[in-house]
Amino acid sequence: MESKSIFSGGSASPDFNFSSPAVLNLLQNKKIDFVGTATSDFQAEPLTYNENGDPIITNDWELEVMKNLNGKKSGIQTPQTLSTFPSFFGNKQLYVKRSREIGQNMFRFSLDFGRLCPNEGDFNAKLMAEYVSTLAHIKAQGQEPMLTIYHWPMPCYLIKTNNDGIIETGGWENADVIKHFRFYIESVVKFLSDETQVRNVLQGEGFTKQFQDQIISEGLVQYFITVNEPESVLLPGYMVGLFPPYKKGRIDLLIKVLNRMVEAHQIATNCLKEGLRNQSGKVKVSVAHAWPYFDGLLGDFAHSLINNLIANRFEKGSEQSDFLSLQYYFRMSVPTFTRSNKLFMEHPYFSEVYPKGILENLKRMSFQYPGKEIFISEFGFSETEDKLRPFLSMETVRYIFEAMDQGVQVKGILLWSLVNNLEWAWGMEQRFGLFHEHELKTPLQNSEAGSIQSWEAWKAVADAITNPNELTIKSLQSSYETAKNQFHNVLASADRKAS
Repeated sequence: MESKSIFSGGSASPDFNFSSPAVLNLLQNKKIDFVGTATSDFQAEPLTYNENGDPIITNDWELEVMKNLNGKKSGIQTPQTLSTFPSFFGNKQLYVKRSREIGQNMFRFSLDFGRLCPNEGDFNAKLMAEYVSTLAHIKAQGQEPMLTIYHWPMPCYLIKTNNDGIIETGGWENADVIKHFRFYIESVVKFLSDETQVRNVLQGEGFTKQFQDQIISEGLVQYFITVNEPESVLLPGYMVGLFPPYKKGRIDLLIKVLNRMVEAHQIATNCLKEGLRNQSGKVKVSVAHAWPYFDGLLGDFAHSLINNLIANRFEKGSEQSDFLSLQYYFRMSVPTFTRSNKLFMEHPYFSEVYPKGILENLKRMSFQYPGKEIFISEFGFSETEDKLRPFLSMETVRYIFEAMDQGVQVKGILLWSLVNNLEWAWGMEQRFGLFHEHELKTPLQNSEAGSIQSWEAWKAVADAITNPNELTIKSLQSSYETAKNQFHNVLASADRKAS
């Protein structure tokens, strides 16, 4: 039997009230520990450079970026301009500072396999020191980092290209990929566990002896994601042909690639737990699963075939991961007959925007792997004008609260993303960020009365989650009402123009 809903009038009621005593009671007694944003290394820094200022091509996605910038056919579908690319490392302190300013207490980003291991048997300790510096600045701002080990780019020496630079064989197909991945993760763990190297980085950044001792004792990272969205390696890469290695309908390769990613996850889990076991905070490891919400006549079949099948290979009967990680963006009705009366945002690959789908997927995941805490490690919406997103973000949070009320253990919520970044095949045109990078250099400016920006909506969410009291949930409800009015006014205006 379904638990009593926190919605006023049931789970289908459109009149949700964040300032309800039931919401406050929920947040105080089933507390969400973390709220933040997520990004990946490559997307936040699409190119890196050597000492002469020349681009360094170490992975398959950098290869595609350079082809695009040089006017050649590329997996990035629209022409890109170098001046629009973000520079995370050059602005990392601004990123972390802004994250804290909007009330967040978690910051997720990733390492890069190819950049850290640019050649066979080589490990870029200088770059690893830059990652450690970033982790330290996150900790210094009172935030908890979540670190992704593998977020899609593969080293160039693991792929095979023809004379035109077209990828013929992907990195996960390489017979030696596991050997090189093991070297990568062992080198990362060795650096993170080396007190001398970590202390040298912290000293170079000007951190106090007291802070250095704290970091050495606690460790820099407690939460790790080994593999980000294996589904997005398999389906866009080997079925649709949108991601490297750009193969369509290669069902014959899916199992091989999946098996190797599962093995990489197991190796990374063992290395992290063994190599960082002396930290006072227990290391916790997971895989980030991208689950669309499937419904329609064949929705359950699609969920079992895609979501369940891939997740089960990693989760091993719910005993492998320390926590579960759900990434949710859209609903797909199977079969799909029409787009009428549905909301579609700007992203061409994503299907229907459907906030309530996160409730259904959270319940599915909790039922499938009972007793485990769940991070929503990504959700978000791409929109240039930033008029619909505030409401959609808060409406998603509404359904997360509903899932919690029905017994789902939610540990944290991370929005994609703090700053606009390179959205893989779709370039810089897709805007998921709460900010443009240049906006990090200027103070926050609130909207005029009657309107709201996504960062304001998200700050209201963060404040209510991290400090639940009557004042913060009242402010959350006020922001929600403003966002809802703005959302419906924009849609009504669009309808009038269309007619």
